[in-house]
Amino acid sequence: MTDDKSLIRDFLNGNTKSFDKLIGNHESWVKSMVYNIVKHREDAEDIAQDVFVKVYFAVKHFRFESEFKTWLYRIIINRVNNHFRKQKLLSWFGRELKDEMTTDIIEEQPQIDKLFKMAHKLPTIQRNIVLLRVYQDMPFKSISQILSISENSAKVSFHKAKKNLKHYFEENNES
Repeated sequence: MTDDKSLIRDFLNGNTKSFDKLIGNHESWVKSMVYNIVKHREDAEDIAQDVFVKVYFAVKHFRFESEFKTWLYRIIINRVNNHFRKQKLLSWFGRELKDEMTTDIIEEQPQIDKLFKMAHKLPTIQRNIVLLRVYQDMPFKSISQILSISENSAKVSFHKAKKNLKHYFEENNES
C-alpha cells in the first residue's frame, strides 16, 4: 500500500488515480465518523462527499508537515460544524458522551437526554474536543495537533466542557 504523502505527491504531479486511491484509503472511516456524529445516513453521505470535494481542491495546500489523516480530521470537523450551524441542531453527541462525561452528574435517562440537548451551548473548541475525544477515542496529543492547540489546552478545554455541561444541566433543572 502506498502511503498518503506519496499519493498526494503523485496526484499533485497529475496522476488522478492517486487521488482516487487516497480517498479509497479513508472513505470508510470518514463516513463512519461523520455518521456517528450526525446520526443520519443521508446527511453523513453528503458531508463525507463535501469533505472529499474540499480535499480535492485544497490538497495543493497540504504542507506535508503532519499526517494526512490529521489534516483530514480538520476538514471533517469544519464540515460537521458547518452542517450543525446550518441545521441548528440541538444535539451533538450520542450515548457515548454519558460514559465519558456524565456518570458522576446524573443517572436518570430523561435527565441524560436533557444534558445531550444542552451540548450545543458549548463553545466551538470545547465541542470539537469532546467530539474527537468521545467519538474517535483520540488521545489529547492528536486532538491538539488537529485543532492546532497545545495538548494542555485540549485537556483544559475538555475539563471545562464537562464543567459547562454540568452547569447547564443544573441551571436547567432549577427552572
